[in-house]
Amino acid sequence: MRDNRIIITSRVRVFALVFGMDLAKHSQYKDFTWAIKLNRLGLELIGLWPKSEVPKNNFSSDLRVVIIFVIVTFISGIPLTCSLIRVWGDMLLMIDNLQVTLPLLIVSLKLVVMRCKRTALLSIIKMMAEDWMELKTKKERDVMMRRAQIARIIVISGYILMVLAFIMVIVLPYFGLSLRRLTNLTDPGKPLPLQTYYFYDVDKSPQFELTYIIQAITVFLGAVTYTSVDAFLGLSILHFSGQLENFKSHSLVITEKTDFSFARLCFPLIGITILFSHTFLYCGAGEIITMQCEEVYRALCDLKWYKLESQYARSLIVLMIRASQPVRITAGKIFPLTMTTFCSLLKTSAGYISFLLANQR
Repeated sequence: MRDNRIIITSRVRVFALVFGMDLAKHSQYKDFTWAIKLNRLGLELIGLWPKSEVPKNNFSSDLRVVIIFVIVTFISGIPLTCSLIRVWGDMLLMIDNLQVTLPLLIVSLKLVVMRCKRTALLSIIKMMAEDWMELKTKKERDVMMRRAQIARIIVISGYILMVLAFIMVIVLPYFGLSLRRLTNLTDPGKPLPLQTYYFYDVDKSPQFELTYIIQAITVFLGAVTYTSVDAFLGLSILHFSGQLENFKSHSLVITEKTDFSFARLCFPLIGITILFSHTFLYCGAGEIITMQCEEVYRALCDLKWYKLESQYARSLIVLMIRASQPVRITAGKIFPLTMTTFCSLLKTSAGYISFLLANQR
């Protein structure tokens, strides 16, 4: 009976930690809230942060998700698709359109997947809270704090890139510095930030102003969704990596071109930076997890198991069998995401660029 009471109390405490109930000022609680604060801010803004297991408590979050999905997919996605159909055949105009349409399509998929997986997301957050509350030594805390600091740097970098992209795409065109390729086909009148086609006259007022505001909202919400989801993935992976490092420590303790403008040049550079930073995040995180698993396996193999009691020595067999097969992050369960994959991607990209430059000459 006493054990059951302890388990229930522990679960209530963890649930309260995650969802903001008033608790005593534990140092672990402060560390946990500090570690997830920036990620929680972004996910709460777009309605993807799970507040409760009770459906009625998630109504406001679901409403935000639906509104963002409608804006990104229908209000802005359909005009982008119509414009893509109109410019089909012109490679430059198609690329100009797809560099916005494809990220917005990914944003829509992320919204749907994250909303459908809210229960799994809630379980991950609860698990992270339990891990932080169970830290017992200063060394364990330092390991987790280092991982959390890296995750915060990733989030802050993502938000900075998001602000730069918003300025380049939305603010500069307002002052006449459009970064898109403007033609009579795509922009017969006043140019908009995005290459879109509407079934009404956007040159008249207030249609132009309202359309401009809608496109600005679309870019902002799409950037926040894209960045926040990837940043939370990075936080989860780094948290898991820290737990593996702590586990390894536990096992070791057993025995003791000329017509271009500068602004137009900056836009693709920022896009490439964002693209490769997200790819590097996935591959780097996968490499970290694989290395930590291999270190755990080596640590288990180096143990002086013959000095242990037989029951403890036998329990190491299961750990060694599991640790011999490292955990890997895969892309569609096809190939592992590691730094080797990232380097291969860079080499392939450089090869294609060299081929295109050779054909251009």
